[in-house]
Amino acid sequence: MSLRGSRRRQAGAVYGAAIVLGLTFPGPPRLSAQDAATFTLTGQIVDAVNETPVIAAVIKVPDLRRFVFTDVTGRFAFTDFPEGTWDIVVEQLGYHTLDGSVTVAEGNGLFLRLNPDPIELEGLRVRTRSEQLLERRRRRVPYRVVRIPTETIANAINPDPTAIFRFNAAAPITGCSGEADEWMTPGCVVVKGKPKTISIFLDEGPLLGGMVEFAALSNLEIHSMEWIPNLAMLRVYTRGFIERLDNTRISLVPLVW
Repeated sequence: MSLRGSRRRQAGAVYGAAIVLGLTFPGPPRLSAQDAATFTLTGQIVDAVNETPVIAAVIKVPDLRRFVFTDVTGRFAFTDFPEGTWDIVVEQLGYHTLDGSVTVAEGNGLFLRLNPDPIELEGLRVRTRSEQLLERRRRRVPYRVVRIPTETIANAINPDPTAIFRFNAAAPITGCSGEADEWMTPGCVVVKGKPKTISIFLDEGPLLGGMVEFAALSNLEIHSMEWIPNLAMLRVYTRGFIERLDNTRISLVPLVW
C-alpha cells in the first residue's frame, strides 16, 4: 500500500529492520489478529524538521481498533501486538497526518517523522470548550477522522451539504440500491469492496432520513462535520449545538464501535 500524502497527510520516514512504509512489495498475506504471533511493538514519533519528540501524538491501528499516545520522549508501545502488515494513522495538532501501512514482527521498532503543518493564528486565541471536547473525542476514535471545518463549508461553491460532504470526504461514495435517482444523494460508501449505508448524526442524534434529510439542511446552519470512513459515519454539528457546548455543561456522547 502506498503512503498517502496531501495537505492533511504528508509522507513521513520509517526506519527499522523488515519495516517498509509507503512501498508495495511481495510477501505473505496479512494475518488476522487471532492467528498472528504477538509481541510488544515500540516506536518513537519525532518532528521531521528538528528531530524533537512529538508529545501526545495518537497512533491508531484501525483494523485492530486500538490506539496509544506518545509520552514526553515521543515514545509509544502497543502490548500484545500481532505480527503482520497493518494500516496505521498518526495524528497530532500542528502536524500533517501520517497515513500508511507497516509490516512488523518481533524485534522491530518504528521511528516515524511527522511534517509540521503550521497553524495560522490571528493573534492569540483561547480554544473554546466545544473545540476541546470535539478534538478530545476525535483523538480517542481508533480510526482516521476527516474534519470538514466551518471555513470549508462557508466557502463552498455548491451550498448543498451533501455535495460539500462528498467533495471533502475523499471516499468512494455510491448509491445503495443502484437506482438512477440516487445520483443526487447517494447514501452508501464502499468499505472493503462492499457498499455500506452511511449513518448520519445531527447534533448527536441519528438523522433517520439519511442523505435526503441531510440535503434539506441549509449550509448556513452547519458549523462543521466529521467523517469516519471505517465506520461509514458522518457527524454533523449545527451552529446552535456548538454554541450550547460552549455555554453550558452538556457533554458529548462517547462513540461506540
